[in-house]
Amino acid sequence: MREFLSEQSIEAFRSIINYNPDAIFIVSNEGKIVEVNEGVTECLGYKKEDIMGSLYKELFCPHQLELISQYFSEVLKGASCQYVAEAHHNNGDIVYLQIKQVPLFYEGKVNGVFGVAKNITEHKLLLKALKESEERYRLLADNSLDLIQLINLDGIVEYASPSHKMVLGFDPKEYIGKWVFYQPNEEMDEKFRSVFMSMLLLQKPFTYEIQRQHEQGYPVWLELKGTPMFDENGDFRNMMLVGREITERKKYQVQLEQLSYHDALTGAPNRRCLNKMLNDALLETDVGQLAVMFADLDNFKQINDTLGHDAGDELLRQFVKRAGACLQEHEILARMGGDEFVFVLPRIKDTSEASIAAENILEALQQPWHLGGQELNTTSSIGIAFYEKDDTVKELLQKADAALYLAKAEGKNTYRIFSFGDSSNS
Repeated sequence: MREFLSEQSIEAFRSIINYNPDAIFIVSNEGKIVEVNEGVTECLGYKKEDIMGSLYKELFCPHQLELISQYFSEVLKGASCQYVAEAHHNNGDIVYLQIKQVPLFYEGKVNGVFGVAKNITEHKLLLKALKESEERYRLLADNSLDLIQLINLDGIVEYASPSHKMVLGFDPKEYIGKWVFYQPNEEMDEKFRSVFMSMLLLQKPFTYEIQRQHEQGYPVWLELKGTPMFDENGDFRNMMLVGREITERKKYQVQLEQLSYHDALTGAPNRRCLNKMLNDALLETDVGQLAVMFADLDNFKQINDTLGHDAGDELLRQFVKRAGACLQEHEILARMGGDEFVFVLPRIKDTSEASIAAENILEALQQPWHLGGQELNTTSSIGIAFYEKDDTVKELLQKADAALYLAKAEGKNTYRIFSFGDSSNS
């Protein structure tokens, strides 16, 4: 060391070397290590006496030798350099060193290289693991069947998974760089906007079913899960949307609803559906004139006993088709059970309009029926009730049923209108 350092500089350099927590090397122009500090032991596991006089480049992995030689030559020309290299630890491990090298001048000439090495292995491995994790999640996202979007705090989509093309028919690039509310068909779901903004403000996740339009025009149902994402300090960083297609599930739900609200035999609305529709109608502020007609087939039990239940079932199906054809678009025919049916006539003008409707239905139902090659004639009876203020659904149906009972008692094949204290034909 004395051959290239002045006596006055020795103590200063020794102080720097000995008390620096990083590994310090002083290397001759020929590449031999002439001085190190105790930090070398901490950094590489070597004792000072183990590496003094050895070649500097022998500390590094073989594939790094060209890089080390290149930088060393640059420093000998008077330049400084900084780089990351892989070195051998004394225990056999590979460590990553961040190295800073500067030339040492003596009498105007470069007479050695001063280097400081910091062990950044833990940081390097952490970055590597993070990169591998990001690549792994990117791979999962890119190959997911679900729609995935990453949205920044300004509501701009920064990533859209390739599955957008398969599920919605649009290239994912169509969404990137645009508002999360953007849709290629320019439609806007205000409820979704409200749900998303609530997540943004409250930083709480949500689940929401939404309908989107495929590029080819047909509807696609999605179950969206929105999740706020936070960094290691707990700060709100961005948002993730994951959408799973549930179109088939929605179709199945519609089918289940259809089954729960419709009669399995005839396809007409059932008692449950009728009660719901009437309750909804009576909740309106202005119900107006509303009529309910209770109807059944005269002597239906005898038909069942004579021709069998299959013929009876077919008669009920044909009843629904024929009676339903007599109704206006906004009028409803529901099956209560057995051969009992209810007609709902909303917004009729007066009692005469209900009477005309009943007469038309009775006339249609008197036409011959064709059941399994046999011709059959039947008649029906109808009881009519009009909504009066504060009537419940139950009371309204009870009044219509009472009028039907009166029609039956008076010979069948007719209709009667319910009236307190008056059972005359209207």
